[in-house]
Amino acid sequence: MRSLLSIFLLTTILSFLLLPTHAQFGIKKGTPISNPNNEATIDPSTGTPQQKEGGGFLSEKDAADMSAIIEEAMKDVETMAMVTKLKEENSDHLSELRQLSPMEVLGGMKEVLDNMKLIEYLFQDKERAVKEMEKEGMIDKAHVKKYRKDPDLLEQDTRRGLYFQFISLAVVGGFIE
Repeated sequence: MRSLLSIFLLTTILSFLLLPTHAQFGIKKGTPISNPNNEATIDPSTGTPQQKEGGGFLSEKDAADMSAIIEEAMKDVETMAMVTKLKEENSDHLSELRQLSPMEVLGGMKEVLDNMKLIEYLFQDKERAVKEMEKEGMIDKAHVKKYRKDPDLLEQDTRRGLYFQFISLAVVGGFIE
């Protein structure tokens, strides 16, 4: 079970960082989530991403939301146990991922944060969410029947997956030690 979780987390991290994402949860293709020409900075005293004057791809709200998630995660015993396990069992892969620029990691975290916010809207109509996610190829065919029968499970699994992706990226970025 431990190795399955580790493999899932590593695969998830790699899929979000290395593969291009085209459209998710109703975002039109080509709509930029970030502006790579403007860079955000990291406040060394708090470790939170900050928007540079003149604009960056992280708004103050995004930075505050990211910081709040990280702070709550660091208080959660289960999350911190998962982080410890992730570091121990995947140290080689994590060291490779740490070669990514801080902007790439922050961009991944921002994308996951945006998706966490978008699922609030998506799951207002749970049956429709299952249909839309199935239509977009976002649900493994082996799980379609299970999620059609229990859309709440799809919502729970989606939220959990996004949370673990965010936390994993925060570990890679050094925001969670």
